[in-house]
Amino acid sequence: MVSAVSSQAATLNPLAYTALDGDDNARQPASNATPTDSDRGPATQVSLSRDALDRVKAAFKQSPDAAQQAVNALSQAGEDRFQAHMQAMDRRVELMKINAQLRMLDWREETNNSLASTIKSMRESAIKWQNTTPVPAVQLSHAEISAILKKVAPRGIDPSKIGGADTYSFGDDGKIYTFLKDGTAWVNEGGVPTSEEQKQRGYQAFNETMLYLSTRIENPGVSRADLIAKRNALMVQ
Repeated sequence: MVSAVSSQAATLNPLAYTALDGDDNARQPASNATPTDSDRGPATQVSLSRDALDRVKAAFKQSPDAAQQAVNALSQAGEDRFQAHMQAMDRRVELMKINAQLRMLDWREETNNSLASTIKSMRESAIKWQNTTPVPAVQLSHAEISAILKKVAPRGIDPSKIGGADTYSFGDDGKIYTFLKDGTAWVNEGGVPTSEEQKQRGYQAFNETMLYLSTRIENPGVSRADLIAKRNALMVQ
């Protein structure tokens, strides 16, 4: 009977084998023994509690078959716990994805609202510009040029840049000051075209900018309500 039990135990979980034959060092697997494929199976990866070991011992006292059934049951229990753990991890990963989608949805809606607000403001400005009668710019005298440059100097406007480009412009108190490469300077009211030609160019520029901004408004392609419902369903599992 002893030889039968030992033969059956050799095919079982090494941890259970060692616990059962702890008083017989000759039966313990050598520490440098090469594990077989069966040693790496689910049954050999189960971490046995003291209560589980006691159940396996009791099964050994009955018969080798009962012992094998006990170890198989423990192996299945370990597999079930592993599957439950993996399912829980999958739920956590899915929740992270949904929360990331919700944050992206918040950002997308905020961006869309900002773009829509800008387009609305530009449309109002374009209509006002289109309905405004052009007023020619007035040329500044040398004294007026010196005065305005002195006034805006604290703002970092550099007079040395004047003449480096075809035009050099800045605004002050609702007026637009434009310095030309030929050395002359001109002033006109902000938001008022200085000629019919400039009026049409400006109106076209408004429309082109609004068209571009409208292409930046994107449909998120996902429902916030659907995402929240999916998240709530995962949280109650």
